[in-house]
Amino acid sequence: MDTQNQFAIFGLCLFIGFVGGILYEPFGFVRLLLGCRQGKNKLLGGVMDTAFWVCFTLFSTALGFAFRFPAFRVYTCLGYVLGGIIYLISLHRIVAFLENLWYNKI
Repeated sequence: MDTQNQFAIFGLCLFIGFVGGILYEPFGFVRLLLGCRQGKNKLLGGVMDTAFWVCFTLFSTALGFAFRFPAFRVYTCLGYVLGGIIYLISLHRIVAFLENLWYNKI
C-alpha cells in the first residue's frame, strides 16, 4: 500500500473539487435561464446535471492521471466532496449573486 504523499494528494483532490464547483456554474446558469429551478424542464435539468457529472468525471480522471494519483482511495473521493463544499461556502455565494443580477438584467 502506497502511503507516500497522501496529504498532498488529498490537497490536490480538495483543489479539484473546488474547481469542479466552478465547472458547474455554466450548467447551473443554463438551468437558471431555462427555469429548471421552478419545476419546469425537469428532463433538461436532469440532462444538464448528467452532463456536468460526466464532465467532472473526465476532468478529475484526467487530473488524476496527470498528477499520477495512486489507485483509488476513499480520501480522494472525500477530497472532491470537501472541495465542492468549500466552493459552495466561499465563492459560490458571490457567483450566485452575480448570476441573479445578470439573470434579472437579461
